[in-house]
Amino acid sequence: MATHIPATERLRVHQVVSENTRQAVVRGKVTVPEAKPDVDKILSTDKTAAIKRLEIVPDKVVVEGTLTLQIIYVAFEPAQAVHHMHLKLPFTTFVDVPGAQPGMEVQGRVAVEDVNVVRSREDARQFDVAAVLSVFVKVSEIQEVDILTQCPAGATCKTETIKVAHVVASETKQVIVSDEFDVPVEKPSVDKILDVMFSAQITDTRILQNKVIIDGTVTVQILYVALAPDQPVHQLHRTFTFSDFVEVPGVRPDMDVRAEVRVESADVDQVRPDRLRVDAVLMLTVNVFETRQVNVITDVMDAQAVMVRLKIDRVVGEDVSQAVLRDTFETPEPKPDVEKILSTQVEKVEIQETKILKNKVIVRGDVVVQVIYVAAQPNQAVHAMHRRIPFRTFVEIPGAEEGMEVDVRAAVEFITADKEGCNITLELVLKVTARVTETMQKDVAVQVIAPAPPVCPPGEIIRYTVQPGDTFFLLAQRYGTTVEAIREANPGVDPGNLQVGQVINIPCAPAKG
Repeated sequence: MATHIPATERLRVHQVVSENTRQAVVRGKVTVPEAKPDVDKILSTDKTAAIKRLEIVPDKVVVEGTLTLQIIYVAFEPAQAVHHMHLKLPFTTFVDVPGAQPGMEVQGRVAVEDVNVVRSREDARQFDVAAVLSVFVKVSEIQEVDILTQCPAGATCKTETIKVAHVVASETKQVIVSDEFDVPVEKPSVDKILDVMFSAQITDTRILQNKVIIDGTVTVQILYVALAPDQPVHQLHRTFTFSDFVEVPGVRPDMDVRAEVRVESADVDQVRPDRLRVDAVLMLTVNVFETRQVNVITDVMDAQAVMVRLKIDRVVGEDVSQAVLRDTFETPEPKPDVEKILSTQVEKVEIQETKILKNKVIVRGDVVVQVIYVAAQPNQAVHAMHRRIPFRTFVEIPGAEEGMEVDVRAAVEFITADKEGCNITLELVLKVTARVTETMQKDVAVQVIAPAPPVCPPGEIIRYTVQPGDTFFLLAQRYGTTVEAIREANPGVDPGNLQVGQVINIPCAPAKG
């Protein structure tokens, strides 16, 4: 038997090593903020959860995140006014993922299945929280595979067209970020630093020609001995932003990117007792990919085939929607009124929540805008103010179902600001891109061993059914005859337009004398 080499295509994909879902119970205590009145009765509780950090250890993934509660309640006061409070509770859990190893790539999502908020017996302003979370993680690694895209001659195949996320390029880069800051005024100065914890996250990515821009934040938590006679132990945290880029030859703005950041090492030094300096080494990893539509062979009859199991993300669909946001507001206290608006810029677009319904993706988030203006004062000083504009929109994705995975990107394409009296009006055009995927497991052919040709008795004519890729030339070689002999045995048959399934005559080689 001979090995036939038909058309192939090389795919570079995130091959799924393993994935798993685990229910986790989060318990903790939250306290009513000082500025808020006591609680008489809770009316409603809106809950969301977000993953802040994923870390792979052998055969499992450690998940750190935040549970956010938006509680509307009746105040314990004569007027019984309705108030609102925003509370956060950190959590840490893990998910068993057999085969996972440090250095692989990991994705995760979390959903709140149930939450219970009960007043504490010890303190009327404190509440015990118990929440049930569903935590999903998927670990993958990049693999290259050459798949068959055409059925070889002499074989019968089953084919299927699939959409896959092909990894165009992967790059890593180490960067050093620094921040110097004063100890908050409400905190005592530092005598000695006891412990430091760092975390980092990506807030935005943008693809330019041959490079990826990455914006993110670094959060440092510092435990220290206060510079005070009784030397109490205090804690403070600081979050600062960074922006850098990774060179990725060959990438284009129309491609998609997945970026990750990891803190490699970090230090906190005292500049003086009330001022600290942070230096952190970050490892940035970017994977740029594009959607490809590929014809794969899922079964081969009449021949031996080498099959490979793909467990990858199948692209269900992707689309874009636009939304127009309009926000009118007065100059916030204690800012002076506006005489003239100088500039308006978008600082960031934050995606707060995504939810897949049937055939669509619901997206909720905020746009943070900075307005620079001349104050309506005699000295006409220049001031800046910030405005957070919430939005809620959706993207139509045919085939999308609850439980699939979604990647959402949002960007402001246009912004304008007008002043009328004491009011400022912002108008924005927001572009939201959603891409829905699901894990697909499919066996595909990577090699076919062509079968030996059937017996062709010397001097006789056999009937042959045309297979994909057949030509008179290949058939003549296979059966030891000539193209001219096949032509003569098939009057009226166009050699340049053979149809799969068509039956033709093959004159066998003449008997040797």
